[in-house]
Amino acid sequence: MSETKPGTYGALPWRTGSKGALEVLLIHRPRHGDWSIPKGKAEPGESGRECARRELREETGFDCRLGAELPSIRYEDSKKRTKTIRYWAAAAESGHFTANREVDAVRWLSLPAALRTVTEPRDRPAIIALGTQLQMQLGVRPVSVRETMLLLVRGAKATDRSEWKHPDHSRPLAEEGEKAAQSLASLGSMFKIERVFSSPLIRCIETVAELARRESLEVERSEHLAEGRIKAAMGLVAQTRGTGTVLCTHEDVLSGVMAHLIHHDRTILDKRFRVRKGSAWVLTGDNTRYHSAYYIPLPTTGLL
Repeated sequence: MSETKPGTYGALPWRTGSKGALEVLLIHRPRHGDWSIPKGKAEPGESGRECARRELREETGFDCRLGAELPSIRYEDSKKRTKTIRYWAAAAESGHFTANREVDAVRWLSLPAALRTVTEPRDRPAIIALGTQLQMQLGVRPVSVRETMLLLVRGAKATDRSEWKHPDHSRPLAEEGEKAAQSLASLGSMFKIERVFSSPLIRCIETVAELARRESLEVERSEHLAEGRIKAAMGLVAQTRGTGTVLCTHEDVLSGVMAHLIHHDRTILDKRFRVRKGSAWVLTGDNTRYHSAYYIPLPTTGLL
């Protein structure tokens, strides 16, 4: 008989900063050596929301009003066990942090800074979703100034080949891929998007179509981003340096571009390289080189 384990629940505290933009609170856990969103396991008879509120108070000292639920997380731990974490938005109302056994430091950060600081990539969709929700519901600006980045995106999950009786290049997104595309579109509220390029395949174009639409842009189809065109894709990367650009391509091209940047630009990755369908790498830099990159495993539940 399998043991029923208590669920894990957390909350992302937020406040309006001095410049009118959002700030969120991350915690540092000395035992794990990471920056993360406050969370913990439920006690017997405790609901998810009650657990999230209690853990937040115990770990940070802040009393918060819980709001809408944020994207949940499912992942495998080191023992191959499937874990789930549910998060809520939490408006900070009162309190003061005091270092404790579980948390030795906290930071109030802008959303872009929080995305760069949080240790586990799986926490990033919750941060993005918080900004999107508060912008839509309360009119709060997610950021004071949208940052200029290069977004490298892998085309989202397409309809299975066995279910598509037409040419492969016209194969559209599956339902899971459509939801990932909706999540991707939320990045426009945080990053400055000036041009959106895509491989000519329909599934890649559809991955970035909603993002382009929200930014009043057209998706520019480019053969430079077709499968196997790593050198051509690098030419497009060089051409668009210093601008807010989205490039949607295939696994081999994305992997090749990242390998080139790691070697020639000495781009530093926050975690090991991975490239799940519908995911994105955010690269920060200037007109001469991309200094660092972090990964966003976009959820298939949608970020609004």
